Amino acid sequence: MTQPAKAVRRIAVLADLHFGTVNPDAIEALLADLEAAEPHAVAIAGDLTLRAARGEYEAAAGFLARLRKPVLSVPGNHDIPAYNLLHRFADPFGPWRRYISPETEPVWHDDQVALLGLNTVRRMALHLDWSAGRVSRPQLDRLAARARDLAGRTLIVVAHHPPRHPPELDRAYPLARGDLAIETFLDAGIAAVVTGHLHRHDAYHDRGMLFVQAGTALSSRLVGGQPNGWTMVTVAGGSVRAQARALIDGTWQDAPRPDQPRPPARGDRVRSAYPVPAMPPGRASAAE
Repeated sequence: MTQPAKAVRRIAVLADLHFGTVNPDAIEALLADLEAAEPHAVAIAGDLTLRAARGEYEAAAGFLARLRKPVLSVPGNHDIPAYNLLHRFADPFGPWRRYISPETEPVWHDDQVALLGLNTVRRMALHLDWSAGRVSRPQLDRLAARARDLAGRTLIVVAHHPPRHPPELDRAYPLARGDLAIETFLDAGIAAVVTGHLHRHDAYHDRGMLFVQAGTALSSRLVGGQPNGWTMVTVAGGSVRAQARALIDGTWQDAPRPDQPRPPARGDRVRSAYPVPAMPPGRASAAE
């Protein structure tokens, strides 16, 4: 018997909003662009605030309330107190739970797609860069169990820190246990991984998964001359593809293809490009 065709699903991916460094005019422009794009859900990959201050969290919560779509948010390293060490160590996610979500690893799904939140933020690290992320084996085991429970859907992981940095990016401390996370994603049938943290647009295929790096949606803390941006992930016909949107000369538009190719890396990783070619159908349906 012929299987019924799967409906298209569009997931808007935002990251690094950094309320505290946001132009109010940019908020209205972003909300209008999202409304026109008509996503089925919004995934926010961390750093809603700059210093985890109460006013920043209140502004972020007000923004989320205006999205009028299902929203899944995970915390970023800026979403826990930076200077109040008592709060950072005793209750780092207290403000997050008060203003954004009772969960730091939420799940959203319908009958076609599932978004699996993964909290990569840590109170401290064994080096001076406490902004770097980490995942634990119990977290990955829990994610794998959730993936099994949601089999038959296209599975997308939402996290703040990318599991692996691009080879051309000189950052000393990538996600701790990032390689283990990637192996877990592969075993669990994950179709795509969407992240933030780096304030740059990027997307590539690696070992059958689509990795999406969303730029900073609203913050003035731009990196490498890249504009503000967000990314639409579209699931259609058993494939997953990405298209970045960029704020260029005050107007939201599809982001252009990068001028320079990405250095090659292991596996079947391909150069960054927007739009990113659709993933082979077999990967997105691997969990079925």
